Amino acid sequence: MEKAITGLRLAFENTKRKPYRTAALICITALSAAVLFASFILSASLKGGINGFTNRLGADLMIVPEGYETQVTDVLLSGEPNYFYMDKSIEDTVRAIPGVQKVSGQFYLTSLSESCCDFPVQIIGFDPETDFIVTPWADSQIHEGSGTVFAGYNVNVTQNEVMFFSQKHTVQARLSKTGSGMDNAIYADLQTLQHIFDDAKQKGFGFISDGDTNTKTSVLFVKLLPDAKADSTALKIKSAVPGVQVIKGGSFIATLSEKISAFLIFPRVLVILFLLITVFTLSIVFSLIVNERNREYSILRVLGADASMLKKLIFEEAFIIGITGSVTGVFLSALIILPFNTLIAETLSLPFALSSPAVIVLFAVLTIMISVLSCVISAVCAAVKVSRQKVVFK
Repeated sequence: MEKAITGLRLAFENTKRKPYRTAALICITALSAAVLFASFILSASLKGGINGFTNRLGADLMIVPEGYETQVTDVLLSGEPNYFYMDKSIEDTVRAIPGVQKVSGQFYLTSLSESCCDFPVQIIGFDPETDFIVTPWADSQIHEGSGTVFAGYNVNVTQNEVMFFSQKHTVQARLSKTGSGMDNAIYADLQTLQHIFDDAKQKGFGFISDGDTNTKTSVLFVKLLPDAKADSTALKIKSAVPGVQVIKGGSFIATLSEKISAFLIFPRVLVILFLLITVFTLSIVFSLIVNERNREYSILRVLGADASMLKKLIFEEAFIIGITGSVTGVFLSALIILPFNTLIAETLSLPFALSSPAVIVLFAVLTIMISVLSCVISAVCAAVKVSRQKVVFK
């Protein structure tokens, strides 16, 4: 039984007649769709990362040794292991300053790569009694064990345990994802951290940082009273504690947001450029196709096809190219971005929280719709041209 000749089938056969040209148009569309899809995911993931980091930071002020603002930024944003110290007595001094509600210190201990893991790992000590940064983001499931050990979201944990220097430690909980360097660290209470350091030292393992948790601290996180001003409190701290640098949490987040916004300009411009190139290229090709198929369209006119049917035929060819190219582009882009999102985050050195599967599917659908619409728009001139052509036989 012969298949009925429909407009869509005829459009499909027309695209098959020139396979190389059709393949080239699909490639252009696929490239445009891939860039658009990647831009959607990149933008949403960076925004999600900054939101997660903002919520997780929870501090109005951060106090570090003078000259170490860059180092603490590397630890928090990209998880790059680092160490720096100041006198722990500063914590009590800061706590007594008017306007300060809470103060909690963290101690950064950096292991050598050959000591415990396949890569240098940042071990962060914190005080559970004063902490308001780490504990609120622990999963509700708490496992019994000596000491307090939390694993960042990206840290591999086997059977609720992590091993340091041949010594197993029970992980009480995994921390929620932030999309920042906080996801790559191990958090332990100061007593456990000191035990890890002393145990490693006895076994001959080395650290590139000091392990004196009793007299030193790396960073102090400060939460202010509701009516306290960050600027004035920061000045009071600098006056009371010389040799430190006070970083305002709001300014830190604002600077980070500006950096992300500046970074996102490039992919957005690239998307617009590729969409314009796609529409322009396809418009030229479809116009050439109309001239090339003048005889074919004349035959269709004689067989009863009116102007609207011919226009529909052109749009259906554009739709076939658009849907094929956009689906291919989205698939290839996802094949690159999704498996390597952790590597992308490390390369960017910015908070990067990959969007949920539902959001990614939504981006894929949106990308396909925009790409197909671009292809259909590019066929408008050709469709108008073919509708005005007279019946010509040569």
